[in-house]
Amino acid sequence: MNLKNEDFAFSGDTGDFELLQNDYKLSESALRFPNVNSILIPKKAQHNLRKHVSKPMLRTIDPNIDIAVEKCLVFLYNLASTYYTDSKWKPLNAVLLHKQSQNADNTFIYTKIIDVLTTGTNTGAFIEVDGSYQVGSQSKKFRLTETYLKAGLIEYIIQDAGIIANRNKLYYQQLHEAFQNPICSNLIAMYPKIDLPTSSELLNIGRKLVKEGRTTKKGKILTIRNKHLNSYWIDADNRSFVEDNIKLFEFLTGRGFMIPSAGDFHSGGRVVDSFTLMPSWIREQITSEGKKLTECDYSALHPNIAIKLYDGSLTYLTHGLVAEKTGIDLKDVKIEHLSFFNMKWDDMRKSLLFDYYAEHEPDMLARIYQDKNEHGHKITSQKMFAVEVAIMSAVIRDLNAKGVYVLYVYDALLCEEKDSELVAQTMNRIILEHGIKTTAKVSTTKENTPTSETNIDRKLERIVVAASNITHSLRVKNQILERLKNGEELIFVDAVIEFGKNDTMLDKVLKIYDKQNPEACYVSESFIKSA
Repeated sequence: MNLKNEDFAFSGDTGDFELLQNDYKLSESALRFPNVNSILIPKKAQHNLRKHVSKPMLRTIDPNIDIAVEKCLVFLYNLASTYYTDSKWKPLNAVLLHKQSQNADNTFIYTKIIDVLTTGTNTGAFIEVDGSYQVGSQSKKFRLTETYLKAGLIEYIIQDAGIIANRNKLYYQQLHEAFQNPICSNLIAMYPKIDLPTSSELLNIGRKLVKEGRTTKKGKILTIRNKHLNSYWIDADNRSFVEDNIKLFEFLTGRGFMIPSAGDFHSGGRVVDSFTLMPSWIREQITSEGKKLTECDYSALHPNIAIKLYDGSLTYLTHGLVAEKTGIDLKDVKIEHLSFFNMKWDDMRKSLLFDYYAEHEPDMLARIYQDKNEHGHKITSQKMFAVEVAIMSAVIRDLNAKGVYVLYVYDALLCEEKDSELVAQTMNRIILEHGIKTTAKVSTTKENTPTSETNIDRKLERIVVAASNITHSLRVKNQILERLKNGEELIFVDAVIEFGKNDTMLDKVLKIYDKQNPEACYVSESFIKSA
């Protein structure tokens, strides 16, 4: 008898099981889920827990020593990611710790685990606890002691059925929550399309980028470690090491991708996954069907969100405009803008950008000061992140409805090149619907970037315009709107607007002749249509 999927139900007899095994889609579905039994723990941790920790202390966790040891190892696994972060301190939520370690009677065990790990052995503790913790402010922070940080990580397979059951529950809970979030569910749909480079390929690419003088977005110099310790470099803190980046990549992807997870109000609901946490130069090597992805991101998004939130007067602020007005190097402006609005007020005053905003947006700065003074200095970034997430959620919903799925990196989306124009147009439309005056730009890798403006023009049938030649004058905007109101037909043509090397956006532009500002000879359609 020839059965289709809809013709059978699982009744529990062996015939159903054989049918499942022979059905390709069903039998292979188990590959989609990670092995929750597998965790990464510090080397020597298991041995020292079993051999050198007080047995009476372990029995406060569980009468069975093996189970007590495994619960301690699960706690240590929470800190595995700190091997790859600059700060070794990590906040751990008490609710999560309870769910990981609870017994059948739901008793609180995690505090006993912390006691064991902080007491440690006669040679020292496994972990340290941050003493500055304040109830109701944030989760308590922990870090591995130097002994276990130096040891490195090793895989451990959990044996206890109760611990595995707890981890399964948490896994499916996180998966359920991910499907309720538009950004997360979009990511899950995108993951099957992703192809990753190998570690050896990344090492070769990293060596090439080092020779080219590549720096990170935060201005750190990409460097080959060659087995040297940090002390080999006087400026080690200002370097990002290729080999360390590759180890992080392996941690994030080697055993499957993380379930994307949305943060709480502290992060404005920003989503993190294996790709947001990945070094950007490695993320650039990701392919879909053998082709590099194209990045579409907003220009100076957070400064423009701040202007909207705190009633600033500027519109369409760009890093380039600030650099031009202040004489500060463009690269330094971009780096400063990454943290300027997130700083404490006293640190903002020391920033290279403070004088610019004090001169051009004094009232906005006063409102930011008042907000930080009343609610703490993080309130500004929390509000900006929330707006950012709302915008990106709306963009992704719109794209998904059209069958387009993307990788998400906070204010940027990575997509297939064929979808880049739709993605950029959608981002431009929705950002203006939220009242934020900025635009999306399309950045391509060197491999995909045409070698001349003529090539761009021929391939895309668009003119190429330097961003410095685009005006955002309200006077010009009002003149254009008046001409349109009077029924004059004005033709906006497709254009590639260049902000810098490999840094472009798509828009339509109108050529103008403005005696007061002759260098800015174009106006963009998105600016004219903005509220």
